[in-house]
Amino acid sequence: MQKQKKIITRWALLLVLVSATSLAAHHSLGQFDTTTGVTLKGTVVRFEQVNPHSFLFIEEKGEDGVARLWTIEGPNVNQLIRMGLGKDALKAGDVIETCGYILKEKSRHYLTGELLVLPDGRKQPWLDYGHHKCLGPDYKDMHSR
Repeated sequence: MQKQKKIITRWALLLVLVSATSLAAHHSLGQFDTTTGVTLKGTVVRFEQVNPHSFLFIEEKGEDGVARLWTIEGPNVNQLIRMGLGKDALKAGDVIETCGYILKEKSRHYLTGELLVLPDGRKQPWLDYGHHKCLGPDYKDMHSR
């Protein structure tokens, strides 16, 4: 009986360690430049509410006049529901603004969003990894000192 308990304990410990490693890797911002928040303003093309992250696709016209399609990573479905953002919260054609962090390797137009300014002007914290370059000096949460 004691031997079986040790085996179960070891398997449980291994499972916890593997899960923790996987979770940390999933939420790493290592591939993003978190030194500066980047703000984009554009038109919603599509909003996909999926897990583990939602995706917002916006078309933004650059200073050169060229339209670019950006992918904005957002919260999971349960977080969106808690924010009061249902499936119809963002529709194709809505103009929004977002601030977040772009990839260090700039081959794709991809941003992990930290702040979303909705079509009605309401500011909505989006994803929170604790950097807060987009949320302003008065923003306080569990990561704030």
